[in-house]
Amino acid sequence: MKAIIGIDAGHGGNSSGTYGINTVNDGLFEKDFALEQALMIEQKLLANGFKVIMSRQTDINPGSVSKRAELMAKSGADFALSVHFNGFENSSANGSEVYVPYAEKTAGIESGFLRELKKYFAERKPFARSNSFYNRAEVFDKKLNLTTRRFDAAAETEDYFGFIRTCWQNGISADLLEICFLTNAKDFAVYQQNKEKIADGIARSIVEGFGEEYTSAPGGEEAVAKPKIKRKPGNVISKIDVIN
Repeated sequence: MKAIIGIDAGHGGNSSGTYGINTVNDGLFEKDFALEQALMIEQKLLANGFKVIMSRQTDINPGSVSKRAELMAKSGADFALSVHFNGFENSSANGSEVYVPYAEKTAGIESGFLRELKKYFAERKPFARSNSFYNRAEVFDKKLNLTTRRFDAAAETEDYFGFIRTCWQNGISADLLEICFLTNAKDFAVYQQNKEKIADGIARSIVEGFGEEYTSAPGGEEAVAKPKIKRKPGNVISKIDVIN
């Protein structure tokens, strides 16, 4: 039996996430793009025979990051991924980020994410962040060694992101993926032009990470719901409110 994969589309409902000038003009926020991408990834994993557990499939807020992780645990997920997009007040910030559990010993899936995403966005190393939310000055980053596919640093005691931490506490390997910066015009344009290929690369990384041969699923975009929610910037909450 193939692995069970949990996919969390970040934010949702009253949690809009970040946005950029190019996205808010269309009434779209991080939650909409996260859902769009998560649904495409789901279809591609299903086409490869994997069972997929989704935290949400519509514009709802299924709860805190810990509750989302607990859903993955109760559903028997073997691996979980939380899909997000980044934002920063300086619009020059760009690229992809991969966040992993501090205790991750091998990094086959994560190295796949890095390999696939750097085809489209600036290469940024994966991060394993530790210490408490309130102690933001003490950030520990592990650098991924693509040759050994391991993290070249000693483990610490606590993850930075609640989704990863709660999954880990329940025995599930999990990552949080910041695909690109919605606040960067180039990143946003590249995503819009390559969204299905990006989903294909993410799904491929998961499938091959479990030792299976990946088969591309055509028509991914047509199979998923398009984001239609129109919200004003006043409904946006900050990243700080949702990552702990």
